[in-house]
Amino acid sequence: MSRRRSALRNRVEYGAYLLGRALAHRAGPRVLARVGGTVGDLYLATGRRRREILEFNLRLAFPGMTPADRKRLGREVARHFGRVLLDGLRLQKATPETLLAQVDVVGRKHLDAALERGRGVFLLSAHIGSWEVAALTAGLLVPQGFAVVNRPLDNPLLEAELARFRALFGNRALGKENVTREMLRQLRRGGAVGILIDQRTLKEEGVLVPFFGHPAWTHPVLGKLALRTAAPVVPIWGLWEGPGRYTVRFDPPTFPDELPEPERDEVALTARFTAQIEAVIREHPAQWLWFHDRWRSLRLGEEEAPPPTRS
Repeated sequence: MSRRRSALRNRVEYGAYLLGRALAHRAGPRVLARVGGTVGDLYLATGRRRREILEFNLRLAFPGMTPADRKRLGREVARHFGRVLLDGLRLQKATPETLLAQVDVVGRKHLDAALERGRGVFLLSAHIGSWEVAALTAGLLVPQGFAVVNRPLDNPLLEAELARFRALFGNRALGKENVTREMLRQLRRGGAVGILIDQRTLKEEGVLVPFFGHPAWTHPVLGKLALRTAAPVVPIWGLWEGPGRYTVRFDPPTFPDELPEPERDEVALTARFTAQIEAVIREHPAQWLWFHDRWRSLRLGEEEAPPPTRS
């Protein structure tokens, strides 16, 4: 059970957010990238618990990498998230035109082909690059609208600001209330629903699937609903390319009703989607959220880690 947060902590975090936003609204992308890199360095130096999680995750996922290379990768991860954090604050002032001017859209044909089926579309994503840029861009490309399943932040002051940002161009955030019903309603409209399934879930809610050669508890909701609705699943990734530049990439869709019978199973589909997430992380390892405690049971010794299948 999570500990209750104090109102003071919420206000301090909100104050830091306001300072960051004031800077972001006055500085250009290159300045923000430099400052964000420094913010990442400071976080890595002072956040002992998250640093330990990051180091464990990198050892587990890349056993063939030298310690020096893992250290360099860890530092790039921290810098990356410092950069996209500040750049996300800058983008709060974006218009549809200015956002799209900063984004290269790749693979839109995959999104269009899925939408043509008329069943709505699930957009599979992960905490890689800038998932918020991916969501904003998707909302501009799906005529019937875009809704994303999200876990509200612990700080209600910051959650209100994030909800306002996510709704910038009309997107909807689906919290915990009636979320399945709202997803199905969005699909019936012919719209898109975004789901990120790369974070650890509770054992009683999840299924074990391979992730970087190790078992990871993963929520099967996307697999379940894809089978139930036969809605196509299109991977979408919002990748950082440099100060003020992003690529939003759509990969080929999965059509659940066209899969071989043995693959029409929520566990098999969850493993398939997780493998797609792993593939894009391997392409851009510095852009995934390695600070997340993805293999918590392994880290705490509650489960035995099998030999890695690949490095």
